[in-house]
Amino acid sequence: MKQLSWRVLPLLIWTCAVWASRARNVLANDDLTSLGLSGRLAVVGVFLVLALAVLVQGIRKSDIKRPLSILAAWSTGYWLIRGGDILLDSQWSLGFKATHTTLMLGTFALVVLAIRKPNLN
Repeated sequence: MKQLSWRVLPLLIWTCAVWASRARNVLANDDLTSLGLSGRLAVVGVFLVLALAVLVQGIRKSDIKRPLSILAAWSTGYWLIRGGDILLDSQWSLGFKATHTTLMLGTFALVVLAIRKPNLN
């Protein structure tokens, strides 16, 4: 896979939008300790750096298979763990669970789109 496929762009846009929004929410949370803030921002940073790596490789017309695979695995793994935790934890409201389930399922759908037949333009 030597170029960005139209199938990859929705995942990159989604990832940047979701995680930039998350960074804004984290930075606005005055209840977080320095450790809590830095840990949450590190997670955000991983998502954004991986999306940027795929984009840069695509712009350079280099092979995006490796960074795309890493982004796909990280995204899927994160949401399986965090999304599952949110769904099973009774402390979260139904609205919070619904929002995060939508984010999780949206991510899964876009990962499948991005990695399925990636050579089609």
